[in-house]
Amino acid sequence: MRKLLILAAVLLLLTGIACAQNVPEDFTGMTAETVIQDFIAQNNLKESTFAISYYNTVTGESYAWNDTWFSIAASTYKLPLNMYFYEMQQAGEITGDTIISWTGQTLDFIHQQSIVHSNNEFSEALMWYWGDHVTYKQNMRKYFTMTDEEIDPSYWQANWYCVRMMMDCLQYLYDNQESFEELIGYMKEAKPGEYFKRGVTDYEVAHKYGAVQIYYNDVGLIYTPQPYLLAVYTAGIYGEDICAKAAELLTAYTVWQGEHNPAEPEVEEEPQEEPEHQVLEMTVEEVDLETPTEEPELPEEPQAAEEPQEQVPEVPAAAPAQQETPDPAKPTFLVWPIGAAALILAVILLRVCRKKQKRG
Repeated sequence: MRKLLILAAVLLLLTGIACAQNVPEDFTGMTAETVIQDFIAQNNLKESTFAISYYNTVTGESYAWNDTWFSIAASTYKLPLNMYFYEMQQAGEITGDTIISWTGQTLDFIHQQSIVHSNNEFSEALMWYWGDHVTYKQNMRKYFTMTDEEIDPSYWQANWYCVRMMMDCLQYLYDNQESFEELIGYMKEAKPGEYFKRGVTDYEVAHKYGAVQIYYNDVGLIYTPQPYLLAVYTAGIYGEDICAKAAELLTAYTVWQGEHNPAEPEVEEEPQEEPEHQVLEMTVEEVDLETPTEEPELPEEPQAAEEPQEQVPEVPAAAPAQQETPDPAKPTFLVWPIGAAALILAVILLRVCRKKQKRG
């Protein structure tokens, strides 16, 4: 009995050692890449056993390692599958009351069973809804950005996916959360205390886990102050433990970065306001012209009429300025002819008078 107790204690100790990891309290000078690379080195992870993808939804920081490694997805395939059916419902192509093939169950019920309890039978009924495996796989590509050349042929043959595909799926899910509120709620309810949720206890986690044979995977949304997305695939290692440790480490890193390096969007608002005020001030100055003080001086031109003989030669030059406001009461164009005629008449009269005086 004593030997059994000692053996149990040793096993518990070894389990504790396997789960323990040193999470830095200070991430100064570190990035997601350096954090993940240190994690890979400390856990002796290989490209044949591990893949990871990280994305901060606020800062945009991302890092992926071995993300095109195609591996058995286990139940993580159920995330894009259920997303597709939710969007079919929104498009009116199917309803939550629709009975799915041989299950005899409604789509609403199958959503809950597939995500919360990871029921295989109901999930496979959704997978075969289109009648063949290739059509199902083609439909899932709606959420993935990988090209035909980038996708390994194994994708089409069985339940093979990669973490790049899962990260694309998570980003689509996060960007369209209003369309998947029920689905995300089920993901938050699923598998408490295991996988990512074992490593993250202070923040809400919405995940879709999966395990079969030696493959332990998890993908999900971690709602730290700066929410981030995480996808981890493992093979032949302490997979659930690795998923938990990766989530714990990257949660600490993301929270630290949010506290010490706040996001920048708020700074962009400041320079937008100042130019607007400056433009308003400039327009006020431009409107405040001197023209009001110059216009009253225009009526002073008629003063030149006091010296008509000197101003007469200048009339043709000034005429264009007076065309806008003609004054019919001042026909200056008759002054010169009348004056000339009067002068000639006066000269004639003067000569006539002189002749008469000589005769008299």
